[in-house]
Amino acid sequence: MSDRFVATVNIVIKRSHEGVQLSRNRSPVRERAFIDPDSNVALSWTPDFVSKSWNRHMPFPLTRAFAFIIAALASLASPPAAAQVPPALVEFTVAGKVQQGLRLVEFAHETVIIGRDGWLHSLQSSPDIRPVAGEYEPLPAAQMRNQLRSEFGRDFEVIATQHFLVVQPFGRGDRWPNMFEQSHRAFLSYMRRHNVQVREGRFPMVAVVFPDETAMNRELRQLKIDMSRVSGVYANSSNRIITHDGGRHDTIASTLRHEAAHQSAFNSGVHSRINDTPKWITEGVGQMFEPAAMGDARTSGKHRDTVNHESLARLRKEFDLGNPVALASTITSLVGDDTMFKDSKKIETAYAVSWAMMYYLANRQSDAFATVLNDTSNRPPFINYPRAEKLKDFQAATGCDAYEMSKRITRYLETM
Repeated sequence: MSDRFVATVNIVIKRSHEGVQLSRNRSPVRERAFIDPDSNVALSWTPDFVSKSWNRHMPFPLTRAFAFIIAALASLASPPAAAQVPPALVEFTVAGKVQQGLRLVEFAHETVIIGRDGWLHSLQSSPDIRPVAGEYEPLPAAQMRNQLRSEFGRDFEVIATQHFLVVQPFGRGDRWPNMFEQSHRAFLSYMRRHNVQVREGRFPMVAVVFPDETAMNRELRQLKIDMSRVSGVYANSSNRIITHDGGRHDTIASTLRHEAAHQSAFNSGVHSRINDTPKWITEGVGQMFEPAAMGDARTSGKHRDTVNHESLARLRKEFDLGNPVALASTITSLVGDDTMFKDSKKIETAYAVSWAMMYYLANRQSDAFATVLNDTSNRPPFINYPRAEKLKDFQAATGCDAYEMSKRITRYLETM
């Protein structure tokens, strides 16, 4: 249920559901340039508040959600005279192919660019990255469709829906396109009903369905994504879902609804690609949308059908629901940092408790649910989210500490 791998391009890139995490221990950044894809308005600032040794989540937006980032940066930006950066549109070469894209951020030796197809590239700064005249525009859906046909060849077809381009083997019909489109619409409907801010994305979302697990794993290896025994994954760098059609549909569909929720969240502004979003929030949302009822806007309001029974069973196995102390400790750990998700012995518990927290808030404290998502998506970009601040913000949003929250959740779970 995650996309965790490491690729080295002068900086270490860890791709995860939240986005791209850059881990550096180098000289200070000389300047960062941020470009609004909608207006090509550029801001630059010298991050004096960023330490020389830093570890930041830096997920970059592929949606109109980037507009609010410009406003957030206004208070951090240098004076207008210092806000001059090279033109946003650049030409660069990747794998022997000349492309154009938007320069999102520039470090002393690296440049991060969003291609016109929505791919995220981290490149060594060099004369090969050339400013070009013109304004940045995402590729039209028809052109992206043609590129996908060329990329995947004659054995695949590309089906277009309102929000998706679905690549699948010929003859699969409309099952997958309908599932992705329906899941996305249900996601947006659910978030709007809960007063969560949503925005329209600029790029068609791409889902690639391989004929079987072997073909999917071959593609994941080529992309250097180490994902064993999974039914599908959302790859943040390409903004694509990658899955296969060779197993039990119900099992695959559950995982795909989880991954589709991530794709929808990062393409609608529910999560931000350029700030440090806690994993209990992103994975809690993913777990919420695994049940089939959550993928259908007509039934997602029926409580009995929206429970993630796998997560619920895990909670009943791991915790004494009559004693909230152990659960409170886990909640504190999850809110404070993401270490449980990095521990193979604790990760399944982390997913289950994250589901319980977000599911409880959505159904019993809807205002807090919206506050948690809206506040984290609007946090200032490129700034570490300290543990103490996370715990303080959690208590402010929910109106209680971890122990009280554990009592509320256990009482709620006992009604299921």
